[in-house]
Parts: sequence; C-alpha cells; structure tokens
Amino acid sequence: MSQYCIYIDVPDYLDQWLRHDYWNPTTQRVEFERGSNIHSILSTFLRKEPRGFEQGDVSGLLPIEVPTFKGMNPDQHNFLGHAGKKALISAIKRNFKTLIDRELSVFNNQDVTIIDIIYAFMEMHGIDNNAKNHEAIRQMFKRQRDKNIKTNDVK
Repeated sequence: MSQYCIYIDVPDYLDQWLRHDYWNPTTQRVEFERGSNIHSILSTFLRKEPRGFEQGDVSGLLPIEVPTFKGMNPDQHNFLGHAGKKALISAIKRNFKTLIDRELSVFNNQDVTIIDIIYAFMEMHGIDNNAKNHEAIRQMFKRQRDKNIKTNDVK
C-alpha cells in the first residue's frame, strides 16, 4: 500500500457515495479493489510527477489511493495528469450508473413511486438526502430505464 493520493473534484453525490462505499477510515482515502476499471486507468496513466509541480490546496477534494503496481514504484509514479483525471472521473461515473442500473432496474416495470426508490437508494449508499442529489440520480435512473426499455423493444 502506498502513501500517495490523487485528489479529484467530483459532484457531491459521487463524493458521498465513494466515501460511503470505498472509504478506508484508517488511511483516510478512497481505495478501489484490484482488477477494477479504476485500477486499470491508474496503472495506465500514472506517471512521474513533472518537474516543478506543486500540489496546491487539496482541501475539499476527494483523496484516491495511488495503488502499488508491479514494476511501478509509487514513490515515482504518483501523478495523474488532467486527461488521466478526466478518464478516472468518467470511469467512476460509469461505475455509479452501473450501480444504479443493477440495483434499481428491477423497478423498471413496477408500479412504484420513483421518488421513494431513489431516496432509499441514496440512503443505502450514504448520499445526502437533498433535492440536487436526488435530481441528478433520478435523471440517471430515467435515462438508464429509457435505454433499457428501448433495448428490450428492439429484441
């Protein structure tokens, strides 16, 4: 386990979800499992810190563990550039959408109140119960449900 972190800025609902589901209280950072798409992105795009790079203020940002990879010393390969961070955040968002689909798709053809289902989902994953978070997740769920319905209609 390395002592290094990458700091990213994500929407509140993602920050809260990651801190709830992937947070290591001992190291005070988010740690993803080996073999995940996140690990693949990190192993591909981590590089040596550019000369003269200064971290800057990381308060309010989400700390992500820089894992150790075979043949890559985290003392040297602990920097993720702007495009690498975008790829990382994109993968995190995709993982979240997959979670929504996996856990909520059972309700696609049910006569249930979506508002309550989404609030229950938020509660289960440590996401603050506020209108902004709810609306973001509701829209993701609706888009995924519409996509699933369209896919099933084609079959």
